[in-house]
Amino acid sequence: MPLIRIVPVVTLALALSAPAVGQDHSDHDHKHGVHIEKLYVNANVYTLDPRQPRAAAIAVADGQIVATGPEARLRNLDRYGDFEVIDLSGATVIPGLIDAHGHLGSLGSFGLGQLDLSRAASFDDVIAQVAAAARAADPGAWIVGGRWDHESWPERKLPTHARLSAVTPDNPVWITRVDGHSGLANEAALKRAGISRETTSPTGGEILRGADGAATGVLIDNAMNLVETKIDRAGAGSEALLLKAQEMCLAVGLTGVHDAGVSPADVEVFRRLEREGRLKLRVYGMLSAAYTLEYFARNPPLVGDRFTLRACKLYADGAMGSRGAWLLAPYSDRPTDEAGAPYTGLAVMSPQMIEKLASFGLARGVQVCTHAIGDRGNREVLDAYERALQRARLPEHRFRIEHAQLLSPEDIPRFAELGVIASMQPTHCTTDMRWVADRVGDERARGAYAWASLLRHGARIAAGSDFPVEGHNPMLGFYAAVTRQDLDGKPDGGWQSGERMTRTEALRAFTLDAAYAAFEEERKGSLLPGKLADFVVLNRDIMTCPVGEIPTTRVLRTVIGGETVHTAE
Repeated sequence: MPLIRIVPVVTLALALSAPAVGQDHSDHDHKHGVHIEKLYVNANVYTLDPRQPRAAAIAVADGQIVATGPEARLRNLDRYGDFEVIDLSGATVIPGLIDAHGHLGSLGSFGLGQLDLSRAASFDDVIAQVAAAARAADPGAWIVGGRWDHESWPERKLPTHARLSAVTPDNPVWITRVDGHSGLANEAALKRAGISRETTSPTGGEILRGADGAATGVLIDNAMNLVETKIDRAGAGSEALLLKAQEMCLAVGLTGVHDAGVSPADVEVFRRLEREGRLKLRVYGMLSAAYTLEYFARNPPLVGDRFTLRACKLYADGAMGSRGAWLLAPYSDRPTDEAGAPYTGLAVMSPQMIEKLASFGLARGVQVCTHAIGDRGNREVLDAYERALQRARLPEHRFRIEHAQLLSPEDIPRFAELGVIASMQPTHCTTDMRWVADRVGDERARGAYAWASLLRHGARIAAGSDFPVEGHNPMLGFYAAVTRQDLDGKPDGGWQSGERMTRTEALRAFTLDAAYAAFEEERKGSLLPGKLADFVVLNRDIMTCPVGEIPTTRVLRTVIGGETVHTAE
């Protein structure tokens, strides 16, 4: 069925009764009056309303924006004047920031102490951290961690398990790479998974092997399941993980997160937290592909105030960092596989299955969001979407490609032509720019993270972080989007600087266009009368300050539905 935006009556009523910014409604206001609960004054407000982009005050009632504009005019809107006044001391206010692609449970697991290897400067550092964890663990207990990045090590080579296994003989170890698309198992873990010389790589995955034919311990994409299905994951439950992630997100100014890959069990936790009033963050869930057909055959899409489930998350390929992204031509730094055939990465899910699920989504009112990183992965997804849309064209399908990292030039215009949203993560660019040309060569690298090109062709970009792959602080993503530089300001002028976003484009990508990607632009993403009172108060003006100051910008206050859910200490 078509995807239909239903605007609540109260929203329409407020939108009609509140003064349109930039217009004189003094007679209407004095005759009828407007109820205000809170008035935020002495502020530098960016509304993203083209009629009045800037304001000095925000009036809020019933969890929604009543009006924005000059303080004096807003004070006169409520003839009783018994509202609370909050002086923001000149601070900058922007619409609530939305991360259009994150993983709340995984973020919460690291927040609650899962082994974090992101600071390891070498494989020796990884071994030392894992060995320390093993000494503190019971014999036989799993040691699980992640976020190591071999591209940050001096040798820049994928590790092998031998030295790790030597210091962890009594514990199975599974540590995933930062991209989440490969991991390293020690000898004990390989044995528990039943991986031997005779074990064949599964479809859409690879067991890396040494010259002697033995497994190195590195498993890529679908091969990871061989170990992950054997892990006893005793520890914090999903509620604790999600609440910890919520705390972390609110502290950095996120008012919404699109959770890319949830299970039916997660759905029930989200719904319970919402009923109990403990879910403050607005979460847009994407159901993992494995559950999609059965779940949505039995349950209609769910649209709630704090939790919505009307999307599914598919995977077309892996990641470039672990050479699992599906390419049109072989990898420059791995042109052949172990058998000597051209190596172009991995198709994690068949295009035919993507097309089937796209058609299912069109029939059920379910948005389809597909992970695609390589240029062939992106083309295959666009092709699959196009075939499904030819049979049931709907103007409001808003299908998405998650990441869209490497694009062939001829595929860039197709996003706008097909109405496909590019859900992209700016910090992936500034993390990966060190080695992208090594993977695909200079010519193909020109299609990497092609934000400006997509925008010029009329596509929408919904920005996120892919946390915990990258940091969850949206200021890091905003900075990356407008500079294409690392935190040291390198390279000068930005990597492939012609693909930078303007600050306004970047702000839209983290607000209004992220809301659009969830069918929520009528309720979120800008500070207009009738919209939800979701906004962030910052200690500096990120739209005008020197770019080098953006990453250290602090969140002074996070407001969701008119409620202050975080204040700086």
